Amino acid sequence: MSYGKDVAVVEAFQRLARNIDIEFPERLATLMGIAHAHPATAALSSLEDFLWLDAEQAEREINEWLNPDDQQGRTFLPFAATGGGEPYCVVRLENGASGIAQVLHFAQPSPLTHADISSFVTREYVRVARDLSWLPPKADFSVALKSEVALIQGALLPADYALLEALFSRQCVAMNYQAGPRSLPKTVKAFISQEEEESLAARLRHPNPIEFEALRAWMR
Repeated sequence: MSYGKDVAVVEAFQRLARNIDIEFPERLATLMGIAHAHPATAALSSLEDFLWLDAEQAEREINEWLNPDDQQGRTFLPFAATGGGEPYCVVRLENGASGIAQVLHFAQPSPLTHADISSFVTREYVRVARDLSWLPPKADFSVALKSEVALIQGALLPADYALLEALFSRQCVAMNYQAGPRSLPKTVKAFISQEEEESLAARLRHPNPIEFEALRAWMR
């Protein structure tokens, strides 16, 4: 039996987690394994501005910025990043609260947005559902997105998977969309309105979204 890249990637992150004394969530391990076992299907490929890190990149991010010795009792395990380099991390705060968050640069306050990887991924797909305009054209967005979600079912809580399955079973239609209060409204293809997106996002948010900062040593 060959030693798959998916196993090697997960084990590298498990070692890194042990080194900084933080739990590597089982569902994140499952998700990461799926993503690297099926690179041709590009798991999570429809998420906007989401790039997987490898363990070497994650360790470099820790050494250069997120070292637990310098974070006042907070511990961060990066596993992905935005195109701008801001990492998505497993977070454990000094009071013991834990979850998933995007950690912002330059000491900007970052909220502990999600309790687990399942709610994080589900929220990101809800974001996709309200504006499909940035995705490559597809003959049937419903089929494509349901297939993508089915691939990662093992990493999702049953209720989150059922939510996404129902969401992408709807009809994809033209809806009004406004990115911000100063943005011009536009018409996009979507499964849900912005109002429903906001309602679902509130349901998926961490029950205690504490704000925190991640500081480099020279910022103190």
